[in-house]
Amino acid sequence: MKLNKIALALFAVTAAPLAANAGVTISPLLLGYHYSESADDDQAELLGNYDGSGDSYYKEDGLYTGAALGIELTPSTQFQVEYGVSDTDAIDQNGSDNFDAEQEMISGNFLIGTEEFTGYTDGAFKPYMLIGAGQSKLEIKDATGDKISGTKDTIGNLGLGAMYRINDALSLRGEARAIHNFDNNWWEGMALAGLEVVLGGHLAPTVAVPPMKEPVVDNTPVVVVEADLDSDGDGVPDSIDACPGTPMNVVVDERGCPVPVDITDELKMELRVFFDNDKSAIKNQYKPEISKVAEKMREYPNSTARVEGHASKTGPSARYNQRLSEARAVAVKSMLTNEFGIAPNRLSTVGYGYDNPIASNDTEEGRAMNRRVYAIITGDKTMTVEQTKDMVVQ
Repeated sequence: MKLNKIALALFAVTAAPLAANAGVTISPLLLGYHYSESADDDQAELLGNYDGSGDSYYKEDGLYTGAALGIELTPSTQFQVEYGVSDTDAIDQNGSDNFDAEQEMISGNFLIGTEEFTGYTDGAFKPYMLIGAGQSKLEIKDATGDKISGTKDTIGNLGLGAMYRINDALSLRGEARAIHNFDNNWWEGMALAGLEVVLGGHLAPTVAVPPMKEPVVDNTPVVVVEADLDSDGDGVPDSIDACPGTPMNVVVDERGCPVPVDITDELKMELRVFFDNDKSAIKNQYKPEISKVAEKMREYPNSTARVEGHASKTGPSARYNQRLSEARAVAVKSMLTNEFGIAPNRLSTVGYGYDNPIASNDTEEGRAMNRRVYAIITGDKTMTVEQTKDMVVQ
């Protein structure tokens, strides 16, 4: 499918100098469906008796391919020049489709983003309205390629669409468009989609910068009495400061020394380990998680863990599943004790059999979720730190 000379010259001449500037857009391929069925009667009347034969023709709906080149006028509005071709069959008054119909369209369109009215946002979804005008050239050819009818008309475009910005250089584009033939007063329709490339990045929204204010300078002379000097700024004069050099944010006592305070840090974490069917052996993929639990329990010496074992409802009996769930809980406790040195008296175990499922036992996925150990680790530790002014405010 060929581009005409006008479109080729337009793309070649315009793209080169604009490519170095931000906001230049290229849609290298636009694919769509061109609907012209509502204009069949008007086309048949217009294109009839073109060659004196008395025959009439109209164009069928078909595929539209095109390309567009544009430039952003604002961060959400651009002007595009678009060229496209709809190549399909033509039907004569006898219903024969042994004719080719080629419709070339070139138009200039404004894509006006809704952000022009609602304000700019950081979202990737960018709706827009389309309005434009151009020229349509429709030719009907017979089987030998000879032109037997045609028309060249002025058209107007109205549409709604949206861009989805994948990144600052690429966007997906979708659009529904109505095309009005001004010369012959008929309507056509089009739905199209494509990819838009932005050279140099999108234009950035203009941000108003408030005028700078002249700083107010206090020229009042400061009289410093040496006996009242407070070098570290803690509110205690150097003459009685027993702890000079105290950081600015630290609370001090009347002697200028930091005030200690005890803070309690609480620990609460969870552990989940899943098992193969009818197994209580811990898979290697869960050892790093168990290691993290042991590390935290060493960091919080008074912490304890309650280890709960569960089973899916697949065993021979409830008693069997009860023992299996207990064995799974014991396996986790044993790893914490034997491999990571956690005292056994800090760990409790319990087995629930299949009484507490978290998923349906009717599916394999659900049963896999129910074959598990769930552990809750709790504890706290008290640390003595220097009290800061931030702590007092809170």
